[in-house]
Amino acid sequence: MIEARPWLDRIQPYRPGRHATSADGSMASNESPLGASPAVAEAVAAAAVEAHLYPDPLALALREELACLHDVHPDQILLGNGSDELIFLLAWAYLAQGGHAVCADPAYRMDEISSQVVDAQLTKVPLRDWTHDLDTMAAIPADIAYVVNPHNPTGTVAGRGALERFVATARARLVVVDEAYIDFTDDPDATTALPLARRGQAVVLRTFSKVHGLAGLRVGYLIGNQEIVATLRKIRAPFSVSALAQAAALAAVRDPDHTDAVRRHTRDHRAALTDLISKAGYRVVPSQANFVLVQTPDEQRLIDRLAAHGITVRPGSSLGVPGTVRMSVPTAKGLDLVALALASG
Repeated sequence: MIEARPWLDRIQPYRPGRHATSADGSMASNESPLGASPAVAEAVAAAAVEAHLYPDPLALALREELACLHDVHPDQILLGNGSDELIFLLAWAYLAQGGHAVCADPAYRMDEISSQVVDAQLTKVPLRDWTHDLDTMAAIPADIAYVVNPHNPTGTVAGRGALERFVATARARLVVVDEAYIDFTDDPDATTALPLARRGQAVVLRTFSKVHGLAGLRVGYLIGNQEIVATLRKIRAPFSVSALAQAAALAAVRDPDHTDAVRRHTRDHRAALTDLISKAGYRVVPSQANFVLVQTPDEQRLIDRLAAHGITVRPGSSLGVPGTVRMSVPTAKGLDLVALALASG
């Protein structure tokens, strides 16, 4: 029987968070507590009538909408089956056969797994005060430097000025800034690396899974240099973003009121969640994402305490941060569940 390439043996499979018995108690996967825009269901139903037809392979209508939103040329944008597909495309194009990537430790698992799949060297730089150690990362020669901003699983951010200095000094040939959680920061304009992407100095990744609530439909996009986009188009599966997903994403981006409501809910409930946890005697890493990282001397005890009230969370040990628990910002009812769990002793 044929054997897989030997370096694949060292890959630890990705393990997603578990759903609770209720949506209100599901706080393990950073899903949108308010769901998708009501316009999404209508758009998907309309698109389903033509389910027998292949989708637009390059999602032109969606790219044009995003290009207007972000003030870039449509040819600077590539859609993917979630931003995870785009991370793998970057690895195949720029890390295969002896490439070298640098990222934070803990890493976003897809950055790590995609590097391992192509047998690239991966240097992981420990966080400093829960944030990216950009000075140390900049000194490491690499083909790709990954910066997840806000960082997952800590929720901490590097400002635009710090990113500009990093790009100017980094020895990496390509800087990739993953902005999956950028919409939940207090000031996205002061945080985003989009100005660098517009000038072709970095690649920015965005997703429709978080603020737009389309995690189940898998839509992400990349903004960067047109030459990089053209290269990735060559190796991307031609129909990786379905017609239903394209229609849903287009409807979502055209409903800014819903997006703003999700942002407000997340920021308000993140503050309330942090306050509840802090008053219960736990320390919380200051977060700018739609989750918080809770420090605890007994990880399993806190997980069990929450589970007794129907709440699922992510163990920090599964994310490379033992002694912590990551909790997604919940619904209003979910916040009540947390209050009951923490009051139970």
